[in-house]
Amino acid sequence: MPRQSGRGRPAPRRGTGPTGDGGDGAAWDLLEVATALVGASTHAEVVRRVLGAGLPLTGATGGAVLLREPDRAPADAPADGRAVGPADGQRGGASRGPGLRRWVGEGAGELLDVGDGCAGARAAATGRAVAAVEPGDVDRLAPGVRAAAVAALPLRSGGEVVGALEARWDAAPDGRAAVLLEALAAVAAQAVARVDADRARTRALAAAQGAGDRLAVLSEVGRLLAAVPGSAPGTGTSPRAGAGAGEEEVPERAAVDRSVGALARLVVPALADWCVVTVVDDAGRWRDSGAAHREPGRTPEVDGFARALVAMPSMGSALAGELRYRRTVVVPRISEAELAAALPEPGAAAAFRALDPCGVLVLPLGVRDRVVGSLLLVTETARGPHTGAEVEAAEEVARRAGAALDSAALFRAQKRLAEGLQRSMLTPPARLPGLDVAVRYEPASRRAEVGGDWYDVLVQPSGSPVVVIGDVMGHDVEAAAGMGQLRSLLRGIAYTTDEPPEEVLARTDAAMAGLGLATTATALVGRLDDLGPRGWRLVWSNAGHPPPVVLRADGRAEVAGTEHDLLLGVRPTTVRTPASLLLGAGDVLVLCTDGLLERRDQGLDVGIETLLRVLAQQPADVRASAQRLCDVVLAACAPGPREDDVALVAVRVR
Repeated sequence: MPRQSGRGRPAPRRGTGPTGDGGDGAAWDLLEVATALVGASTHAEVVRRVLGAGLPLTGATGGAVLLREPDRAPADAPADGRAVGPADGQRGGASRGPGLRRWVGEGAGELLDVGDGCAGARAAATGRAVAAVEPGDVDRLAPGVRAAAVAALPLRSGGEVVGALEARWDAAPDGRAAVLLEALAAVAAQAVARVDADRARTRALAAAQGAGDRLAVLSEVGRLLAAVPGSAPGTGTSPRAGAGAGEEEVPERAAVDRSVGALARLVVPALADWCVVTVVDDAGRWRDSGAAHREPGRTPEVDGFARALVAMPSMGSALAGELRYRRTVVVPRISEAELAAALPEPGAAAAFRALDPCGVLVLPLGVRDRVVGSLLLVTETARGPHTGAEVEAAEEVARRAGAALDSAALFRAQKRLAEGLQRSMLTPPARLPGLDVAVRYEPASRRAEVGGDWYDVLVQPSGSPVVVIGDVMGHDVEAAAGMGQLRSLLRGIAYTTDEPPEEVLARTDAAMAGLGLATTATALVGRLDDLGPRGWRLVWSNAGHPPPVVLRADGRAEVAGTEHDLLLGVRPTTVRTPASLLLGAGDVLVLCTDGLLERRDQGLDVGIETLLRVLAQQPADVRASAQRLCDVVLAACAPGPREDDVALVAVRVR
């Protein structure tokens, strides 16, 4: 009985193999090669085991494995195109021909480059075995190689040729060499097919995961940018009561910055390792609005680079030019020359270089010929350049972000124009001896429209102050035009006729009909008559407007009277009725439009109750100032974002 080896099989006798007398030993060794190939996870491992352990079993002194390479860049090859060397650490190399990658073994598995005319290339191309033993044929199939015989077999898997196995002998092989070579080719083909299938599954899973991540990013971008003021209906922020034109935009800019900053965090790491978003403000200056790094602890470094970037006079000479033409800049691997051209300022270049940049993607944000910002996406060296899918997703993100930022810029411009037009129609109140007067007009936060709310404070020729508040129906240019006409008409009648409030409203109603002023409005006209030590008598007439409210000196708040007549512009012959009450020292008359009281979720009665409660809660120092009282009322009763315009008048008896 033959002696057993340590591996549990009969130990081959010395001299076994295709040229000896121990063919069974070679078969056992081939079985071990096949078993080892089951664990191969890359093409390189398959090649090493086939050439290093399998091919010598055929008696061959050299050979090659040729594998089809549709993408010309196997996943297991180094980034510089070099092939992985043999398992024992000897040097190796690979050359790439049309659709094939050739691994060539010489002696103890050394890997070398060979020409394109080898036997293996022919077998892979034709799908048939190729062999030669005549010197001329051998030279043709293995040019430049001294060999007695050469043969190559195609590697087939599922009817498809995936490569070829080539062998050459220094001496003529015996008949068993062909059998062993065919068996080795079969197990090699199975191993290559399994590696290819695993790689395909890995790529498919990665692609699906990447596509899912990119779709999630695009979905989140749409949700996120809906919060940018003016980018979607029903969005916006509210300016502070009484703020100036420049101050009103601060909350809106803050809302844009929050959304853009979140955009930077959203696209990392799905589309890049780090990101900077810059925007152009209304004065045409670039400013950084958002930055993010896949490692949150390094985000301050990106912030520092962003500050250096926008501080440059031209925002980077090379990048600024591309942004002007609204072109996407794709730099697969940024070089020092490209870096110097894009960032000539040493500080910005150093900050950029410290972040280990590799692939650079710069996208303009905007629509039409208007650029309102830029999106800078950078990958690090370990990740490599951006993929085509990442570039496409980034361009869609930039398109959506640009449209939102452009809409926000247009919204701010239109809102400034609308508010300026509205405020230009509202003159400052007259100075009234013995009375402290404060007025407010606040436009709706969610529209870039002009409205119909107005107030007026004037003095009649008799010396009596007149306070007017009104609201023309509608929120468009026609409403604003109607408000301007009606306010001027009522103001002129109140002054020239010196009539009491009910007569002023009646004459205004008649004049509207006679002049063809086709509008409808609520209005309240009140006249204050000085009674000396007894205080002031308020006489008013109400054309469908919210009632006047009085905050007494002792802190009590009350509705002066709920009776009202028809709106102006409904029936010109309407008889207007007056009402009156006394105001003592420290009392405050409060008049407002329905924008202060009504909301979608709150009716007029609830709004009036809220106003009364807010007024009654104010301490003495607030009640002593009409200006402070107006600010408190606006903040408590109409916090932003406001759904409607608000006009507010407070008259305090000194």
